[in-house]
Amino acid sequence: MIVVKKMPRPAPQEAMTARASWSSAGALAAASWLRQRGVPTTLATRWHVEIAMDTSDAPALPDYDERRATRFHIDIYSEEWGVFFCHGGRASWIRVTDIPFVHVCDQFSLLGVTPALKDIGGLLRLVEQRNVIRFQRHLALVRTNLVGAEPAIRRWLESL
Repeated sequence: MIVVKKMPRPAPQEAMTARASWSSAGALAAASWLRQRGVPTTLATRWHVEIAMDTSDAPALPDYDERRATRFHIDIYSEEWGVFFCHGGRASWIRVTDIPFVHVCDQFSLLGVTPALKDIGGLLRLVEQRNVIRFQRHLALVRTNLVGAEPAIRRWLESL
């Protein structure tokens, strides 16, 4: 069940800041990605799509140990997007707001090869090739607050 909480109406200055944050490169890429999936939303909606892929032949679970797991996450929010990869006790976490940057760590040197969101499938395939692994796209865990968006997200995942 998805619970959508109504956000309190911001003061005029806060509203201007919120609108400005949605004009960053990461926010524009996220909005474009969502439009390409045909999923409707409004500028007032703070939406999210969180995708977690595993290499096992079972659905990706929400709980995992990043020291032991092999996972690839694609997180897309109304104001930014990013990727997380862990394997063999190491991890990389890249976020994109105005520019791509390392969030916490980049032990797989993904910052320099992080493409535009529209080309994220290339990064996923590169990670798989470099580490001789295969992520189970059809068994991905998909979490979103966008009603009815999951089928479009899963179609996109299968195309990566």
